[in-house]
Amino acid sequence: MFNAGRYFRAAFLAQQAVEKVLKALFFTVRREEPPRLHTVTELYSMLKEHGFSLSELEQQLSMLNKYYTITRCPDAANGLPRESVDMLEAERAIKVAIGVIEHARRSIQG
Repeated sequence: MFNAGRYFRAAFLAQQAVEKVLKALFFTVRREEPPRLHTVTELYSMLKEHGFSLSELEQQLSMLNKYYTITRCPDAANGLPRESVDMLEAERAIKVAIGVIEHARRSIQG
């Protein structure tokens, strides 16, 4: 999506990747099914209570929350979703998602 210039979709998929990874961690960190919510900062907070830490990535999670809505809903984006995210935002979202995925992989393997 990023290479095709569909930055809003790339940012949404980055948010989804982080959401799914954090939910997967519920099984190993909390030993329970994840809650039915989409806010990555809230999911992370619940994991952090049980010792999971993303260290430097923690401060960057909040920017992913908005991509769940503004990339899909014109009312939330105050315009067309495709106009709500630029290349730099999408690139940053992808970098955060990759960092979270790699950190989670190391956490599970270690």
